[in-house]
Amino acid sequence: MARKTGEENRRNVLEVATRLFYQRGIRAVGMDTVVKESGVGNATVYRQFPTKDALATAYVQGRADAWFERMRQAAEEYPAPRDKLIAVFEVLAGDTAGASYRGCPMLNTNTEFPDGQHPAHLAAIGHKRQVREWFRTIAVDADVQDPDQLADELLIVLNGAYATGAVLDGATYGQRALAMARRIVDDACPRL
Repeated sequence: MARKTGEENRRNVLEVATRLFYQRGIRAVGMDTVVKESGVGNATVYRQFPTKDALATAYVQGRADAWFERMRQAAEEYPAPRDKLIAVFEVLAGDTAGASYRGCPMLNTNTEFPDGQHPAHLAAIGHKRQVREWFRTIAVDADVQDPDQLADELLIVLNGAYATGAVLDGATYGQRALAMARRIVDDACPRL
């Protein structure tokens, strides 16, 4: 049996931690559980992630990067900027309707780590700022009169749907968020 490389071990540990952290919450999962479920030794885990904070931060950043990759792919299917914005909410509606949906990892992390200096908290906040800036950039491309306002409103709808969908009926609130986003975008984007 071939030994795994450091990168393979890192990926394995992060995949296991990602599943566990998302299902149960970061604080609820101990490093011993990650070690056991990843099937590697303590030394291997701690060589890749010296602290639980480092693992939690890698989890948040990985989820943030994956979110952007999925959303950008969805948005790129449409040439019109207004349709790019709506595409994000179409994906959101599908996500919140899923049986395993447990909320937005960044919002969950922000709740678990309210300390503004914690690295996982900072990664979560950085992601939300990046999302807002991305919405703003698309709004500028759509020739919106007030791209900041549109970006803010869409971010509120996005985060509201993610938070509410985790607590109540995700399918219903995902669809309502999509409908709200359509109305907001229709109101803000000039008809060409």
